[in-house]
Amino acid sequence: MKNNILPVESIQERDIDLILLEEFNVDKGFCNWFVDKLKLPLFEKHNIAWRSISDFGLGETDILFSYISKGEIIYVLIENKLDASFQENQYDRYLQRANKYVETKKCQKVFCVLIAPIYYCENQEDFKTFLSYEEISDKLRDSKSDRNIFKSTLLNIAIEKLRRGYKPLNAPIVQEFWNLYWEYKEKKYPSLEMKKPGIVPANSDWPMLYDERLGKKIVFYHKFAQGNIDVTFIGFSNSFETRIKEVIPDWTTFKKFPKNFAIRISTGKVDRKSSFNNQISKIDNGLKNIEKIRDWIIENKILES
Repeated sequence: MKNNILPVESIQERDIDLILLEEFNVDKGFCNWFVDKLKLPLFEKHNIAWRSISDFGLGETDILFSYISKGEIIYVLIENKLDASFQENQYDRYLQRANKYVETKKCQKVFCVLIAPIYYCENQEDFKTFLSYEEISDKLRDSKSDRNIFKSTLLNIAIEKLRRGYKPLNAPIVQEFWNLYWEYKEKKYPSLEMKKPGIVPANSDWPMLYDERLGKKIVFYHKFAQGNIDVTFIGFSNSFETRIKEVIPDWTTFKKFPKNFAIRISTGKVDRKSSFNNQISKIDNGLKNIEKIRDWIIENKILES
């Protein structure tokens, strides 16, 4: 048989689940790399990994990876996506399950992670912690073992499947809401930059805004369903993060994420599938608070010190 013939014609999400399940259960080196890549707590030893876990009546976790770190049980709830769209409120249910695991003392810390082709990762707005198929494929291939090179090939077939067939599905109701939001921002808050909406999937819930004076390393996320503004600092040093935590205004809270940190302001929940005009006061409150925290950053020369 010729070597250029693909071993399988197509890969499904469940096939990727099983590849990952094996790595999490038997390969300490892969687990070490995984948690380090996502900046999760230090991996010390395996606990176990499961597939298709449904708990608390809050939906299903594709893969639940458990490990030990400094005497604590860590849970990583993994959503594996190849080419299907997110279900309604799927990410919120992941967060709810995560909280329940801690509340019921099944683990001490829990994290929600998306694993998908990079194109999918970068065209979704729910999971802020993600690892791409491409990165996993490279890791497996670099191990030089025949077994892992074969798994890398399977991942590449999945990636190519997405390239050929993935098209974000537009949700007209949500698209209309985003367009009205963008028009309102352009009229009332022109100093804030936001890309004009194009295709808007149903799960799109976090408009991204910038101010040119602050650059692209500071992103303002208006998190509609959460009712928050997150001022996210990307790529800053640990010392800068520590200083910001000490000086933030008392009308904000500090939020730490695996790859960055944010200043959060509560502004009121917004439903992207309901009337825009009926929610203008909450929308305006969110945009007004973006300007308020932006002005605080500029006036206090936060980025200069």
